[in-house]
Amino acid sequence: MARVLVTGFEPFSNHSTNISGDLVKTLDKHLIVSDPWSEIRGYEINDIEITLDTEILSVDVFGAKLTSEMLSFGGQWDAIIHLGLCQSCQVPRIELMAQNILDMKIKDNSGRQLRQHSIGSIEHKSTVNSNLIFTNNETINAEISFDAGKFVCNETYYNTLSKIHHITTEGDRTPCLFLHLPDYDKFSVHSAKELLLNMIGRILYKPVISVAAGAILKDQKMLVARRNDGENLGLWEFPGGKFEWGENQSEAIIRELKEEFNWNVKSIKSFGKWFHKTEHFDIDLNIEICQFIDQIPNLDKKENWTSHDEVKWIVDEDEVGEYIGIDRLVAKELFKELSNPSSSFTGFIHG
Repeated sequence: MARVLVTGFEPFSNHSTNISGDLVKTLDKHLIVSDPWSEIRGYEINDIEITLDTEILSVDVFGAKLTSEMLSFGGQWDAIIHLGLCQSCQVPRIELMAQNILDMKIKDNSGRQLRQHSIGSIEHKSTVNSNLIFTNNETINAEISFDAGKFVCNETYYNTLSKIHHITTEGDRTPCLFLHLPDYDKFSVHSAKELLLNMIGRILYKPVISVAAGAILKDQKMLVARRNDGENLGLWEFPGGKFEWGENQSEAIIRELKEEFNWNVKSIKSFGKWFHKTEHFDIDLNIEICQFIDQIPNLDKKENWTSHDEVKWIVDEDEVGEYIGIDRLVAKELFKELSNPSSSFTGFIHG
């Protein structure tokens, strides 16, 4: 069982309703949250029972400080999610940054209107592990944002994050996220609830990271790369990286190989998916068959490489040392396909 705090706001300005507060009013005190990665996870995880605390915040300085004051007086939750109305938004926005400036274009509900007013010395990032939980968006119609505005929504988010940083140490900080919801003409309470439950699930469950890796083929050879950073130092892999929000696997591998090597490649076809478990997250590994665009780059020219120190064309998976994760198994399957006379690679592995 987990305990989660969800807040919304009362109506403000010329609005007679506020979808964020209306959603909070519909929430039961006990909810069941399912694994948001169930379709790509390689095993089943039980549902999580949630005890939900809710608050409708006033659109003024008192509402903006309420959650931070609750934390000061010993409030403890496994996650905090603030909800707010964004009348200009076409789709929901997942806010990953609270700014340290207020610049209110309208008055709040107390008549306060602060312009270019500092509320802190630094900006605060969301305390959710966004690098892990937002590597894919599946069917979620939302966008990632680093600008929560400069009104009471941002003020509330900033106060909560500031208090979390003040009373806890890194590694023990309550995950806190702000969701901006479009108005009723573009969104519904039902859709907002689905988004909220998905975000709670992403925070509470062990995440599944969607990763794209490129298998670059030439004749009967494939290209592998050796890492020179972090815990993967000296290990070989098919290079690639995590999906960014909204990317598909082809887009991800083209971007990653450009960023990591300054290579220009095209994605030819998918070679399938592999699933790999680690201690803190699981990996949904998507292998893309790739080719260099135009001529093969100079593979000894390393000044633009960011995470590797050597690449090598191999004709057998055992030609190099230890691999990262399950990349050796992938290499074995690739060589099996390359050696098949009726290989699906025929026609684009030469040259």
